[in-house]
Amino acid sequence: MNLRNLLRHISLKHIRLQKAQLFIAISGICLGVAAMVSIDIVNKSVIHSFEDSISQVTGRATLQITEGESGFPEKLLDLVQNVSGVEYAVPVIETNANLTGGSERSLMILGVDVLQDHKIRDYSIRDETADIPDPLLFLAKSDSILLTRAMAEREGIKMDQGIRLQTVQGIKTFYVRGLLDPEGPARVAGGDIAVMDIYAAQMVFGKEGRIDRIDVSFLPGETLDAMKERIQRLLPEGYSVDTPAARTRQVEILLNRFQKATGFISLMAMFIGMYLIYNAVSISVVQRRREIGILRALGTKRSEIISLFLGETVAFSAIGSALGIGLGFVFAKLTIGAVSQTVSEAFIRTSVTALSFSWETLVRDVGFGILASLSAAAFPAISSVRITPVSAIRAVPYSEDGFMFGKRVKIAVALFISLAVLNFAAYKTADASSSGNYAFAFASGVFLLVGISILAPVFLKWFITFFHRFISSGFGAAGRLAGMNLQKNISRNGVAISAILGSIALFVGSADINSSFQDSVFEWMDSVLRADILVSSGHLVMGGSLNIPMPGETLKEIERIPGVRSVEPFRRIYLNYDGRKTLMESVDVAYRMGYCPFMIAEGNREDMLRLLPRQDNIAINEAFAARNRIKPGDSLDLSTPNGPVRFGVAAVIVSYASDSGTILMDIHTYRRHWQDNLVDKFDIRVKSKEDISSVCRGILDRMGKERKLFVLSSQEFKEEVRKVLDRSFVVTNATNVLMLIIAGFGIIVTLLASVLERTREIGVLRSIGMKRSQVSGVIIIESAIIGIVGGLLGCMGGILFGWIGFDGFLRFDFGASISYHIHYASLAWALLLSGGLSAMAGLYPARRAAKTNIVEALSYE
Repeated sequence: MNLRNLLRHISLKHIRLQKAQLFIAISGICLGVAAMVSIDIVNKSVIHSFEDSISQVTGRATLQITEGESGFPEKLLDLVQNVSGVEYAVPVIETNANLTGGSERSLMILGVDVLQDHKIRDYSIRDETADIPDPLLFLAKSDSILLTRAMAEREGIKMDQGIRLQTVQGIKTFYVRGLLDPEGPARVAGGDIAVMDIYAAQMVFGKEGRIDRIDVSFLPGETLDAMKERIQRLLPEGYSVDTPAARTRQVEILLNRFQKATGFISLMAMFIGMYLIYNAVSISVVQRRREIGILRALGTKRSEIISLFLGETVAFSAIGSALGIGLGFVFAKLTIGAVSQTVSEAFIRTSVTALSFSWETLVRDVGFGILASLSAAAFPAISSVRITPVSAIRAVPYSEDGFMFGKRVKIAVALFISLAVLNFAAYKTADASSSGNYAFAFASGVFLLVGISILAPVFLKWFITFFHRFISSGFGAAGRLAGMNLQKNISRNGVAISAILGSIALFVGSADINSSFQDSVFEWMDSVLRADILVSSGHLVMGGSLNIPMPGETLKEIERIPGVRSVEPFRRIYLNYDGRKTLMESVDVAYRMGYCPFMIAEGNREDMLRLLPRQDNIAINEAFAARNRIKPGDSLDLSTPNGPVRFGVAAVIVSYASDSGTILMDIHTYRRHWQDNLVDKFDIRVKSKEDISSVCRGILDRMGKERKLFVLSSQEFKEEVRKVLDRSFVVTNATNVLMLIIAGFGIIVTLLASVLERTREIGVLRSIGMKRSQVSGVIIIESAIIGIVGGLLGCMGGILFGWIGFDGFLRFDFGASISYHIHYASLAWALLLSGGLSAMAGLYPARRAAKTNIVEALSYE
């Protein structure tokens, strides 16, 4: 009989009779693929959003000239415009402002030379893409602004209406003198962009005499490499002359580890789903033992039997994968907002207005889902041909347990544990400056979990043996029967335990990583944050791209408020170092070290206090030191608006402010080289703790409305930081929920198979007086034991997996001083969830077992 006939006559009949089991199998692969698809879509959408923003904002520019976040002197524009081969060179200010008095939206502000900018970007104040009634008025008034038509309609803003924006100079009123159609830059950030004259933007955003970049286009016939070299030769050393695509590459590097971590989690969801596929095919083998025996007796080849089960697997995995694509889009839609906000707060401004995907990625995810299903189905499919016609007709119990306790399982465990050790050793000995070595750590964690999961049947047997007396005395006959039944098919029960193990391990590992990171961050913050009050503008935690700096003169205003003891300015910018965006923080080092000692990893306090204040020396954090192989006593060149400056390294400090590396500089040195008097945060110390509330009120009353400041106590600031950190784990938490659901399906499938195999036994028990409730109790106890064993193994595996992942991911990004802690509350929740959810998963099989017809069961073969 060929495969087509087998599928038509055997498979379709089985599917019609076992719709519930088919639904569970399809659901497992559907959820696994959905996790992969959703994370792929979210990651691609974030990158595509930034790529689209770069493309639309840069227009026809072939090269961009930049020098870090603080900008550079505008006098360089004339030099670039006079370079041979340059067609157009236009200046740009690119910054942020908050709309006040309405939706409080954050806007991207584009400051341009409106008379020249249309030569680069796809709009003009005189063509059909812009509705500007009076172009001369727009040019003549410094309070003029152009909004996108989409934003004006969304906010109900009319032409010539005044809008209030939070800027560096405080809240200023601008008048809408034109509307841009959704072309070119007006498409960026969902329309949350405004265009101003560059000179007005320089004034209100504290960049007088400076610009953020120059966009350059070439004359026909000029080559990119030649023009790049020609321009670079005229500029001070350290300036970046590169294509707009290079900015995208920098962002991809910045987000690389974040995206790879989420991608890894999605693979783990599929890995858990594979256990469910294994169980589904195992059930199918059990249910059709008689059919298999008859087919073998009629001459059906072993290969045809295997092909039958694998063909069914391909069919339902294809259906599950296709459904997973649709569900993945739903999950992506639900999580993209939180991810976009996290990226904007922690990395770089992004506003995802539409989901982006590629057909190649979707096809890959579907293919991976099918291949994963086939891999999971292979063992039970091959095992099915061991069923002989005689054993099938005589209903000899079918078992795979010989493998699970034989020599081969010992070899498999030894292999995976060895792979885990080797990968971890490779991670530890890899080049510390490489960003890819964390992959070894993750591979080590995966191999460790696989090795533990192979031992799940052994642990189950030990657990039942060790707790036999407790189970028997606590639950009576039902407990004894449950223990006996679990040991009858211990291999399949082991697979269900492995699914729970994987889910709980990820749950515990994620909780431990999150908790350890937060504990380390707050321990560090307690050491460096000794101020009583913190004042920022634009964003509560002064983070990412959403912050709006304040003028340095604000310090004098705060000092005049009664109760203020001292005010310290704080500035942070991103600069380019060795092709990577690197955070640089500036404080008054001499003042700070007088009351707030830094956590020093290498070097000493005396050297920092002697070398940093007002001198060309810096401190660097552990991650920056390891990545760039720099130690105290070394020196490095940093690019400033006036060219590169060599700075000595005084110390290596502990800092978790950024995973891209952190440089600490004295603020007087920073202002001398960068000519930047802006401040991101003021740290305020009060004369008495009782003055905190009155000083906060004084700041808000005197300048809060004018500048829209965030005035927080140190404790309130830490709570806001905690919220940001929690949001960064939103994708991980959502995927953990999916994996718990998949594991729950696995328990249902396992117990359904157990009920089916014991149909006759259940009939006998019912005929001698066992009540339906007692039958249900046996099944629920079995389910709970599976969950508890899976939870215990998951906790053990999760602690190890979390430690390996923490060491391989966060220690590389933030430094060796960051410490791993076990989150004991998560262990308690893990055991509660694994036992409770498993017992709930057993309700359906228990109900089915309780409804078993005694007469039919006694005649069941």
